[in-house]
Amino acid sequence: MRRRGGLPVAVIDNTLLSRLDRLEIAHFLPLLFKQILIPPEVRREAYKGPHKAKRRLQKLINELSGFFVNCQDVDDLIKEYLKADLDEGEASAIAQADYHQAIVLVDEKKGFERAVTMQLTAIRTPNLLNQLKEAGAITAVKPYYVKLVKETGFYLSERAQRLLLLEAGEE
Repeated sequence: MRRRGGLPVAVIDNTLLSRLDRLEIAHFLPLLFKQILIPPEVRREAYKGPHKAKRRLQKLINELSGFFVNCQDVDDLIKEYLKADLDEGEASAIAQADYHQAIVLVDEKKGFERAVTMQLTAIRTPNLLNQLKEAGAITAVKPYYVKLVKETGFYLSERAQRLLLLEAGEE
């Protein structure tokens, strides 16, 4: 396993954080990242969800308080520009990742594509699952892909799933 000090910093969007929490694997993120920055807009979105989900996210963030860090550092001009076609949380996460030259963890297609266009490293949930398998946190990704699609509304085509399974050594 890699040393913690050499791990990258990431900024997370609420949708991806909520999905990882729903899959019960968010607590493995410290295996992949040194720190996760949370913009205020993302925190607000996370805490206004349904009561059960809201409490789970609050508990997760509190338990890993040195890992999940509130961060307001952002270029406001870039954030406002991104808000033209992205929701507030995605725009803030991408703008903050740009400001810190950090990885951005974002699931929505439009946000992911915008981050890539800005030459940021953007990672979606299925790729995080593959990374968690590689890190030894989970033994197989396929059950998580199934749950991701059925329980969280993530769209994953059969072709994309086959490619991801191949990458994970499960196909």
